Amino acid sequence: MAKISIDLDDNKLEQIDLLIDSSTNITNRSDLISHLIEKEIIAQTRSKMLEGAKLLDELDIGWTEQEEECAIIDKEVSG
Repeated sequence: MAKISIDLDDNKLEQIDLLIDSSTNITNRSDLISHLIEKEIIAQTRSKMLEGAKLLDELDIGWTEQEEECAIIDKEVSG
């Protein structure tokens, strides 16, 4: 595993340690950094998905109203 070095002032280090102390599943600084990276990856993925959905909507290549209504009815009927 690669090692990285980050220069932070004492105030930031105290804030990080407070975050770690208040968390139930983060036990050290490495866990916190890993957690933050995972959250950022999820946020970026969601953002890309929303952008893709917006483009589909703008291009109007999605379902027609009739297709959407049929899908809703099918879902309601099937439970």
